[in-house]
Amino acid sequence: MEGERESTGRSESRPRRVGLSVSVRSIGVWVSRGLAISGACAVALRLGDALPQGDTVLPLVECFIVGAYWLVRLATGNRPPVPRDWPHALRRLALLAVGRDASDAAAALRMFDAPMLILFLAAAVVGGLTAGTDSTVALRLFEGAILLTCAVEVVRGVRGALRVVPVAFMLPLWFASMILACAGLLKLPVCTPTGISWTDAIFTATSAVCVTGLVVRDTGTAFTDAGQGVILAFIQLGALGIVLFGAGLSILFRRALSLREHVSMRELLERGSIGDLWRFVSFVLLATVAIQAVGAGIMFPLWRAESGESLSMGRRVWLSVFHSVSAFCNAGFDITGSSMTPYRNAALPYVAVMPLIILGGIGFPVLADLLKVLRARRWSHRAVAGLVPRSRAASAGLSLHSKLTLTTTGALLAIGFVSILIAQSFGTHARTRPWHGEIADAAFLAVTPRSAGLATVPMEEITPASVIVLIGLMFVGGSPGSAAGGMRTTTLAVLVLSILATVRGRSETEAFGRAIPETLVRKAGAIAMSMMLLAMGSAIMLALTDPGPIGPLAFEAVSAATTTGLSLGITPELSTGGRWVLIVTMLLGRIGPLALLGALVMHRPPSRDYVFPREGVNLS
Repeated sequence: MEGERESTGRSESRPRRVGLSVSVRSIGVWVSRGLAISGACAVALRLGDALPQGDTVLPLVECFIVGAYWLVRLATGNRPPVPRDWPHALRRLALLAVGRDASDAAAALRMFDAPMLILFLAAAVVGGLTAGTDSTVALRLFEGAILLTCAVEVVRGVRGALRVVPVAFMLPLWFASMILACAGLLKLPVCTPTGISWTDAIFTATSAVCVTGLVVRDTGTAFTDAGQGVILAFIQLGALGIVLFGAGLSILFRRALSLREHVSMRELLERGSIGDLWRFVSFVLLATVAIQAVGAGIMFPLWRAESGESLSMGRRVWLSVFHSVSAFCNAGFDITGSSMTPYRNAALPYVAVMPLIILGGIGFPVLADLLKVLRARRWSHRAVAGLVPRSRAASAGLSLHSKLTLTTTGALLAIGFVSILIAQSFGTHARTRPWHGEIADAAFLAVTPRSAGLATVPMEEITPASVIVLIGLMFVGGSPGSAAGGMRTTTLAVLVLSILATVRGRSETEAFGRAIPETLVRKAGAIAMSMMLLAMGSAIMLALTDPGPIGPLAFEAVSAATTTGLSLGITPELSTGGRWVLIVTMLLGRIGPLALLGALVMHRPPSRDYVFPREGVNLS
């Protein structure tokens, strides 16, 4: 009996030990991640020149953090790789980089322990050899190892969070995280010549991550080259979307996406098939780099220097790259100081910027569809000539999504061009512009409200009628699967088609010989209503924080809600409360429709075996 009680006691105490071990391991994991992030913050302070260059306290703090990090990992059972394992880990990482290794993300992250330790030891050796002279190289190796450690730990934390965070909350959390990271970097002294407040840093970060373009400080003069680089990097990340970026990295790691990530990507990119998702993500990444590179190449010879000055090769490259990314991502940021107005009569806005805005605004699904059709037609011509089998040249046409997007985009561009051309002809500045200048101005103004935010016409020359047209175009915005914001062109198309179906007495909404499901019509109505309420609520809040003429306030609210970035010049003059209103508006305008769509898709109402009796209501 005593033996039985003793064995029973052992069996009862075992779960406690296991639970205690698991809790200690979990605490150790979070402590190690906190230490890695703390080390990265210390490195950021040093790189930002926040402390004197001769200060030795911060390197000692970094050394203490690194030692504590590895001690915590060792205490929680995560044994670092011994030197004899380093060649194997480096070889696996090299194979992974060239796509010849099928390791999953967890195994790949474990392999990064080897280069982390190698960098630390290299820093120690170089520091010992250069002691008393110049230890800059050792310090840079040491800080590089710390940044790599922080990146690995952040990715580990993200992978764990993705398992428990609902799909509808993934995008908001990621965008909020990117905004905080961008604001923290912009606070570094190396990013601004005179410093920046937290409100202005968060405003700029939100505008960059949400690819809006509204600014409270001029990007060209209030930020250094490092600060502009930070803004550009987060414009690119925000445009692609953190979910798309994470899926692209998972493809590089040759890891199969989970069902949750598949559904998230499918809804974000408006793809109907899960099977071809990885090819589409690869196309997005390659197309983004290719189009932006071509755009930068076209812009390169079109920049002109101010009178008495000259543009260096490096400055031309930086101007071309920054504005190519900004235009394609529909961000609206510029580093010229006055947007495209100095080039109003030049070829730059119309030859390079306008095509980038349109390509970036119609969405990657349409670009992929157009590429597929072009390839099919090329194979068809070769099949007719007998060069390839006819089975290889299967006919392919545009999808309904692409047809609606291209048709609506073309209609909006045409309507906007004609409306603005007529409205601007009644302005006082029209008499000083030649007829071809008026046409060029109207063409650019019809394109830029599609969430781009760049301008060739000074806003004081915009007539009130043109402002109303711009508000309407901004509210519609770009297309799904693009960096543009707004209600989206397909949403407008579905709503217009549903109205036409109602007027014609049709039971279904139809387009190009296809019936659109009723659920899509409801989603379009929900997205349009949410955007309208967001813009209206933002305008009301701005009227409370910064009382003034309602016209400029409403324009600013719509520009922020649709992430366009056009401004009548009142954004830098807003109070702190007004700036926070626009911060929240930009964030909700960027992630709101996507989060709402994800919630609508993932939500499954409980099944029931009954229906309510129907009863009509008066609509007129």
